[in-house]
Amino acid sequence: MPPYNTSSFSNILDASDRAAQRKAVVTPFKDDFDGSIDNVMQHIADFNHRCHETGMIEEFTFIDVEHPPPDDVDMDDQKQRLAWLSDARRYTYGNLLIDSSTATLEKLQQAREINKSIVLQQTSRPNPTKMPVAAKNLVSFQNRSWIYVLLQTVWTAAMKVIMSKYQEVHDNDGVILWFCFLRHFAGTAKENISQACALLTENKLRLSNFNNNILAFTNFVRNPIRRLLKANEKPTYQHFYDVFHSAMEAPNEEFRSFVIALYSDYRKDGPTSKLPLLDILDQFDVEYTRLQNLGRWAKKENTQMLALLSSFQALQSQFASLQSNYTALQAQTQNLAKNSNNNNNNNHQKLNKPPPKKPTDPETIEFEGYLWKWCEKCFNGSWNRTHITAEHQPGKGKSKNRQRKSPENQSAMIATNETPPSNATPQANIALSPSTSEAPSNIPSSVFLDFM
Repeated sequence: MPPYNTSSFSNILDASDRAAQRKAVVTPFKDDFDGSIDNVMQHIADFNHRCHETGMIEEFTFIDVEHPPPDDVDMDDQKQRLAWLSDARRYTYGNLLIDSSTATLEKLQQAREINKSIVLQQTSRPNPTKMPVAAKNLVSFQNRSWIYVLLQTVWTAAMKVIMSKYQEVHDNDGVILWFCFLRHFAGTAKENISQACALLTENKLRLSNFNNNILAFTNFVRNPIRRLLKANEKPTYQHFYDVFHSAMEAPNEEFRSFVIALYSDYRKDGPTSKLPLLDILDQFDVEYTRLQNLGRWAKKENTQMLALLSSFQALQSQFASLQSNYTALQAQTQNLAKNSNNNNNNNHQKLNKPPPKKPTDPETIEFEGYLWKWCEKCFNGSWNRTHITAEHQPGKGKSKNRQRKSPENQSAMIATNETPPSNATPQANIALSPSTSEAPSNIPSSVFLDFM
């Protein structure tokens, strides 16, 4: 069944309250609508409320489904066929204000055309008593034009420009114009819900984001909560949970105890669980203001403790700097040691000598990138880097260690109390004992010759 008039207006043609009804319909809203997405849901709520309180709700009715005649109706019988035309079972009705999900432009235009055709057939003003159906259709026709006037009154010039593209569709019919509005802003409710939920996340609600200012925190939370309410969506348990726990981060012990008490009551399904989230935010504001007025929100700080804390933080900073410098020096030392080892390895690289010279081989050859020379007099023939056989000079090229081991040098070292080289043999150490200036006479001279 279609909805009926629940307003205080009779909604009857030529009734005494008809002029007052029209005035109530076209009276502007408190705020004009400029097409802002944030205000769409509030505008829809204001419009629906106006139509209910002025008796306009019936004008938004449309035929949703037309049912075939049941078996108990004989369509061949003229009387039953005429009765079926006005039978309540014939149609399932929809209403654009109650549920717009099944409404289409075709269905609403069909309802408008039926009403318009009946009105155009009238040649005189119908009497509500003698012609109730015709009078009712004329009232509906007038109401539709009043709704159109209302929308043109509460929409700004920018909004009228937006809706001007639907002019040929609605043909100055307020009901179809409202349907065009709903279709144009379809999805606004979901967009408001998604935007509100994005602002009500745990990270966005941290009290530290607002410098522990409770009033700034509650004002921030109110905006997305109102968006949810405008979209006919209620805050979830998660929203309550995040708001309570964010408020528990307050630096004041009294305020934290107050919030914890409210949250415990909420968890136990106490009176707090029945309160809207906006009312709970109001209680936060009241308690915060009370503590501020009593001077108990910000506690007095101990100056000595602050000085000690400052000194400790300075020492921490210095220690961190020293640690950083030590780590850098350690890394440099390791790099230097590594480079030194690499240089030593490069300096002490052992060269491979060429194979022994054959009689037919030249005295100078290149082997593994180095120039080698053959000398028959060195070690009964060997390769070297300095000379060939013709350039051999006896005694030249002996190592310093061999010179230090000679008897003359050893005697000189004993005379000057010089410590023998670390690689000297035990026999040489005995022979060069500092307790005597000469080698022991009982040791054959051949022993010394062995060290040469």
